[in-house]
Amino acid sequence: MNRDRQQDIHADIQFAISTNCTHARMDYIPEHFVCHIASGEMRVIESHQQSIYRAGDTFLLRRNALAKCEQRPIASGIQFKVIFLVLKKDFLQDYAIRHGLSIMPQKNSINAQVQLLMPTLALKGLFNSLVPYLDVGVHPSTEIINLKLEEMLICLQEINSELTASLFTVETTGKLNLSEFMERNYMFNVPLNKFAELSGRSLSTFQRDFIRIFNMQAGPWLLKRRLQAAHDLLLNSDRKPSDVYLETGFEDFAHFSRSFKKNFGYNPSRVNNILNSERTEN
Repeated sequence: MNRDRQQDIHADIQFAISTNCTHARMDYIPEHFVCHIASGEMRVIESHQQSIYRAGDTFLLRRNALAKCEQRPIASGIQFKVIFLVLKKDFLQDYAIRHGLSIMPQKNSINAQVQLLMPTLALKGLFNSLVPYLDVGVHPSTEIINLKLEEMLICLQEINSELTASLFTVETTGKLNLSEFMERNYMFNVPLNKFAELSGRSLSTFQRDFIRIFNMQAGPWLLKRRLQAAHDLLLNSDRKPSDVYLETGFEDFAHFSRSFKKNFGYNPSRVNNILNSERTEN
């Protein structure tokens, strides 16, 4: 029986079970997420690196991060299971008020957006208490959820007090170098207004700066850049088109294939054949 199950993406505690390799539905992380891998593994792709997290690992995805998450069972018949705790702004603000914490503005950083957490006894105990809910498919009560979120903050404080304090900051983004920012992040499938926000611009300023720097509008540039990245991956590896289209910023495989053929003159499945033909001729 297929028990693939995804939890409500708006819930403060979320569970997912899958027997297939799947990609998360979002590239932009709107809130702080603490992710615990109960079984299987997750590949997290950032602009500058990729990391594999395995059963027993717990890591923090920071608010405003751009990252792709690929859920992977490690063997046939072995399920991927993950627990997410979402530390939303409203919850953190309420907690800060009740505990007399100050919320200070802080420059947003594109670095260290994904951080592996030390497996303390308290952290293990927290997630062990949530595994029965994951296995049965029952969502905790509101009271339990609030207790677990506060317990999560206590665990984080024990692991790294500076890290915990940073969760309560209000990020402010200065105007970033747009050329460098887009080259780092073109593969993330987010709206233009989100690229504008994360680069420290209004949408109109972003569009104006983009044309000045790249001599074309953002939409066509993103399509061309993503297609070139997909072509390079297919050319320099044994990966299939179905393996690379999500990674390079496309949502729909059919759209990717049509755009690829229109841009390069041949289907993505023919990249390696064309390369082999050129080598034979030379």
